[in-house]
Amino acid sequence: MNIFTLNFTDISTIIFLAFLIVVGVLLCIAGYKLLNAVPARWLCDYNEEPDEKVLGIRYIYKKSGIITSALFALVLVLSGLVYGFTLYTLFLTAIIYLLLLITMCDWKFTIIPDQLVIALGVFSVGFAIYDLCTGQRFISTWWSPLLGGLCGGGALYLVNVISLLIFRKMGMGFGDVKLMAALGIALGFPNVFWALIAAIVFAFIYVVFLLVYSLFAKGEVSRYFPFGPFLCIGSVCTFIFIEPINQLIAWYINLLTF
Repeated sequence: MNIFTLNFTDISTIIFLAFLIVVGVLLCIAGYKLLNAVPARWLCDYNEEPDEKVLGIRYIYKKSGIITSALFALVLVLSGLVYGFTLYTLFLTAIIYLLLLITMCDWKFTIIPDQLVIALGVFSVGFAIYDLCTGQRFISTWWSPLLGGLCGGGALYLVNVISLLIFRKMGMGFGDVKLMAALGIALGFPNVFWALIAAIVFAFIYVVFLLVYSLFAKGEVSRYFPFGPFLCIGSVCTFIFIEPINQLIAWYINLLTF
């Protein structure tokens, strides 16, 4: 099954993909500079005073920055190959870039800035309107973004409610709830659930990696990790691979009917 819309042998495709690679690297470098420049209060909870780790230089573009740039450029190339020379690619570039920034913030500081979530919500609304009026790959009805946002945020909020009832503590950060609500607008219903399932799968793989790594690590290995980055990864995979996902689900449903 070929999900790509562009011809690899076409010179315009090669130029377009090269352009996306350059854009991806430049955006990633700009992201490091941006996260070093944003107000310190963006990177801490509402009632907390900024500490030393957010008052100084927060990100240094070294080996990790090069790897991040390469991965981000690869994701943009995949998006370009799937959606071609359309506004889909432009919207997804903006959305994926915001998800990159959110991932960096949440992974290092365990915080998802509201400012980034608001920007993500704005682009998600634009993406949903564009998709509804053109391809309808994700949004086929006017209520789909509303239900997607409600289900995305509501599913994680329900986790919090259950956790509070059983363990007397929050099971999910409220930043994750707001993040998934914003993504649910763009993904629509029921696609938001595929993103959630993908996030759980990636998080499970990471937990297994930590458990195996802890067996061989000399020092103590922290087993705490934020869930936001995995929500971002699961959503990006859903954005890019929505067609094979839908075909796989249709195949599974047909299998059950026999």
